[in-house]
Amino acid sequence: MSSTPRSGKNPNSPSGGKSEPSNKGAAEPRKRRDINRTLELEPIKIDILSEQLGRLTDNFRFQDIFPAPKNIDQSLEHLKNDLLDVPVRGADGKVTNVYAKIEADELLTREDKDLIWCALSTVRDSFERLDRSTNTQSPGSSYQWNMNWKHTRSEVGEVLEAAKLLQLDHTETRDAILASIFSDSVKNRKNFIIHNVHGAYGAAQALSYFMDFTNPEVIKSVERITRAVKEHQIAPPQFMANVVAILLSKKMGLGPFTPAGPLPQNASSSVLQVMEVVRSIWKKINDPFNKEHLRSDLATIDFTPAERQLLVNIGVEDWFVPHPEAEDSKVAHAVIAGDHSINYNHPEGFAKIALLRGPDTEAIFEDPTIHNSLDSAVNSFADSFRVIRPEVQKLAVEGLRRTKNAMERVIGIMTFLFSGIVIGPKDTCVTGRAKIEQAMMRAKEKYPHLFAASSSKLSDEGADYMNKTIERIGEILQDWLDSYHEIPFSPKDAGQIEPGPGKLPFWNAPLKYPTRNEHGTLNLHELNELELRQFLFAGKIREIVVELLRAEQWIF
Repeated sequence: MSSTPRSGKNPNSPSGGKSEPSNKGAAEPRKRRDINRTLELEPIKIDILSEQLGRLTDNFRFQDIFPAPKNIDQSLEHLKNDLLDVPVRGADGKVTNVYAKIEADELLTREDKDLIWCALSTVRDSFERLDRSTNTQSPGSSYQWNMNWKHTRSEVGEVLEAAKLLQLDHTETRDAILASIFSDSVKNRKNFIIHNVHGAYGAAQALSYFMDFTNPEVIKSVERITRAVKEHQIAPPQFMANVVAILLSKKMGLGPFTPAGPLPQNASSSVLQVMEVVRSIWKKINDPFNKEHLRSDLATIDFTPAERQLLVNIGVEDWFVPHPEAEDSKVAHAVIAGDHSINYNHPEGFAKIALLRGPDTEAIFEDPTIHNSLDSAVNSFADSFRVIRPEVQKLAVEGLRRTKNAMERVIGIMTFLFSGIVIGPKDTCVTGRAKIEQAMMRAKEKYPHLFAASSSKLSDEGADYMNKTIERIGEILQDWLDSYHEIPFSPKDAGQIEPGPGKLPFWNAPLKYPTRNEHGTLNLHELNELELRQFLFAGKIREIVVELLRAEQWIF
């Protein structure tokens, strides 16, 4: 299939319509022309292109986030090297990386793969720019890079598996992977509830550099991709309903939200009326496939005028739904299933959830301990499972045992790390690296059944990653010890009889959170010196958990 390439379009990319696979396997991508090559188009095509781009990108709203790549070949090389750190099982059951897995796939065409890599490298470049602009002192540890990018690069392999279970053809599979790539591409701490809509605009912007938007078949594909990006937001439904209701209640000054039960008797009639509207919104978002809640085309929730008037206060205009009876909904369901799999039954997903919650996050995610943060992923599994299609339920559950074992190993190591007890002379365990190495050794001795098989299943790449993890955790601890000299345990209670120090907030005791001002900024001055150190160290607890969980990805 061919089409006349436009400015910024990769001439080896697909035009967007369905075709039979033309080049199977893992052949090297063809040599690409300059991404910025200027090409002449007929005036009528320029008008069509401008109209399509304006509509699909919300008038180029995220062009600054996704500018045309300056050196696509360099970006692709950086992407390939990055993806080597994402372990997956290949079609033969052996451990490989996600780049090799997609390259070896026999359904996707060479053109499909090229487009996937171009899109993924564009998103990676965007996250890297954001990381550099917000985190110059410690590259690679920002919210955007450490959570959103690492989640995205792991999710694409799960979406490929979901697409196979849903029996999508090669173009639908490609579109599902592309939708996955952009689903969190514009997500930040301020637009959580509408990041799906922003991601859809960003997807159209980025894809315009590689696809011919004057071709009707391309537009059909792009519209399917952007719709799937918008629709992935439905899961987990109760969690999303809770977030919307809590944000509305806070915005309107209604107090704590409850989905059922008696309303406050001392509230005015106007406030009670608003509370009822919030409950109605919650009910609809919590049950997204109920046709009674949907418009006739089954594409969006049918909010009442009063509900819409309220939702505009948090930026929500529509709630998009991939109803199982809707045409092309399987593309979005592949994204939802892949997102579910990586989020709720995969070590990387638990790492992402941990990063999303706790200190220095949104007020609604202020968990007492890291265990509460991890439990939220377990709770969301059942919630999200409600909207998973039957065909992909196998994918949604098959990683549960692996992730459960991973969690038990991580908690075992952390328990000894923060026990405050040193085996042998104290001067033998004074460095950060020595502390984590001793904790791992003691965990293996205490729980041999958890660790007996794990080391034998590590590939050379996995063993290397584990060594780097130990090094990074050692640095986290050492940096803290260099600055503060000791871990900030609370004073030991009079009734505490077990050996070791007092409790450690966010690990085995609730963390104290300061209040926030009208702008949402934390009032850290409310904390005394010990409480402030404990609040700061809670972030280190989270970092260590995330590092250990990501190392667990290499154990299958």
